[in-house]
Amino acid sequence: MATASQQRLTTVRQCDMTLKKRYITPAVLFSLYFLNVIATKIQIASGSTSIVRVGDVGEFILLLLASLTFVVATLSAEKEADSRATELR
Repeated sequence: MATASQQRLTTVRQCDMTLKKRYITPAVLFSLYFLNVIATKIQIASGSTSIVRVGDVGEFILLLLASLTFVVATLSAEKEADSRATELR
């Protein structure tokens, strides 16, 4: 039979995996935004005439979605932490 400390360790590991999965979407969206900015800067610096860009509106949408998904992930992580803290009392 598992002891209480082993059960808590299992719960912590599951929580860590959930946290990592929770932040994948914001990380991907921000990475796309960042790569677009860097690619555009490289193309401008090299003097290339054909600039491949997402555009101003596309950049805004990428950054907005990255911010919103990050806030949602953070709030849900905080809610989950609060519920676990009340369970342990």
